[in-house]
Amino acid sequence: MSSMLPNVLSSSNDNWVADEIPKSNEVYVTKRGAKLNLEEIGPKPTKKVALICCMDARIDAFSAFGFKEGESHIIRNGGGRASDSIRSLVISQQQLGTNEIIIMHHTDCGFFTFKEDEFRKNLKSKGFSGPDVDLMSFMPMSSSDINENIKQDVNYLKNHPLIKKESKISGWVNDLKDGSVRRVV
Repeated sequence: MSSMLPNVLSSSNDNWVADEIPKSNEVYVTKRGAKLNLEEIGPKPTKKVALICCMDARIDAFSAFGFKEGESHIIRNGGGRASDSIRSLVISQQQLGTNEIIIMHHTDCGFFTFKEDEFRKNLKSKGFSGPDVDLMSFMPMSSSDINENIKQDVNYLKNHPLIKKESKISGWVNDLKDGSVRRVV
């Protein structure tokens, strides 16, 4: 491996997760087979919906809402924050025809565990500095109430000038303990 590559390990050994991809992909391709013709569907989601959710590795966004490949855009970011999704949502709506947005936050989210100023101070103590640290919003949850955060994100999108005014926008909580979802807005 090149010394230019970051030192990211898949486990306690010296293998990279990236080294496992070709073999894993072979299994995926074999299992997937011709279950649907994605070339025929194209890049526009057939259900005309975009789902915003957290990057948390425990979330299976397609399965949680019963979506299949080709039916929905899945936009993931830390905390599943609406404001961090705008660029993707504008393209999803204006270029690819979606007209519904689902926001999904989840229980046990790491974005409830820190405050903006504390996180920035922690980065600086590790030697990170400059405008990337000083000006970036790391978007922790603004309230300890998950329902309130979802309502804030829904309102943010409803009032955003680049989001279609006729958009259907709903907000949900995914309970990671049992996988269930419940509608908040």
